[in-house]
Amino acid sequence: MWTYTQPTEISFGVGARKSLPEIAARFGSRSVLVTDCALCELPMVAETLNALGDGAVMFSNVEPNPQVTSVDALAELLVSHGAEVCVAIGGGSSLDCAKAACSVALQGGPTREYHSEGVALGPEHLPLIAIPTTAGTGSEVTPISVLDDPLKNIKAPLTHPNFFPKVALIDPELTLTKPRTVTASTGLDALAHAIEGYWSKNHQPICDTLAKEAVRLVFEHLPRVLEDGSDLAAREGMSLAALLGGLAFQLPKNAAVHACSFPLSSDYHLAHGTACAMTLDLFCRYNAPAMGERGGALAAAGRFKSMEALADGIAHIKANSGLPTRLREIGVTEAELDSIVEGSFHPLMNNNPRPITPEVLRELYAGIL
Repeated sequence: MWTYTQPTEISFGVGARKSLPEIAARFGSRSVLVTDCALCELPMVAETLNALGDGAVMFSNVEPNPQVTSVDALAELLVSHGAEVCVAIGGGSSLDCAKAACSVALQGGPTREYHSEGVALGPEHLPLIAIPTTAGTGSEVTPISVLDDPLKNIKAPLTHPNFFPKVALIDPELTLTKPRTVTASTGLDALAHAIEGYWSKNHQPICDTLAKEAVRLVFEHLPRVLEDGSDLAAREGMSLAALLGGLAFQLPKNAAVHACSFPLSSDYHLAHGTACAMTLDLFCRYNAPAMGERGGALAAAGRFKSMEALADGIAHIKANSGLPTRLREIGVTEAELDSIVEGSFHPLMNNNPRPITPEVLRELYAGIL
């Protein structure tokens, strides 16, 4: 038995952002535009704010790994402004912060109660329009908000059906200005979503199909984008790969790669995609014996003969794009491995197709130290 659900309306294509005024007007005239401090001065954000009209204000206090306190601040602004719709433009951080805030604004905070203390969210939420500017997270079509609670030293996903955006507005032109390292990091995040959605214990046929197509698109287009960031056709291919990767994992959920990413990003301040990339090829090799014919089909989607060759392809992209390939490059010492292992045992680890014990994981980490 399996089910497939995707309530988000998707508008995709070069120039798609120009339809924002008409889409936003379906929900109301008073809006809050959410972005991060690195993007708030860019023309694309000013253009988006102007498109929303006089009833729009901007919130730009979003960290690279969004914190529960930023969600609280955004929720307060949504309430005080009387917002009828929220629009988020940026990478996964801006989108994730907005997802959670759209619920907290109507249900009350603090966000920590829902994220770290087990309080259940209700159904009330503001509508969200998600506009990604990176080709990686797939957050525009998932019900997941990854948040950091520094007070409790917890970085973890909060998941709720409320968090599905009403509309995903995906315009590949918005990704043209992304630096090479950001392009590589987010591109490998999209690949991790596809691969983990495919090998998750909860995999299902529709998500499998989406995952394999996302893998094909990444290996076709990511090398081209890394060679020439102005290649709009390749940027469009990567935007589609990120979208399909998000659709591929949002129901099966991720596994060991994402579980391990949490301590690497929270304790060593890696961008989410870079943290996932650190172990993606490692787990391709580790999980290969458990994958059988399905592993062969996954590798073939990327035009590789085996999962070992797929892992080699991932390692090649990491090395050529300047992303870290060894833990020592991000400051990890052997004495810290036990702590990283402990922090990696998030429930997502249970979705991995091959069982992992703390002893096995420590040995795997030591192999990439």
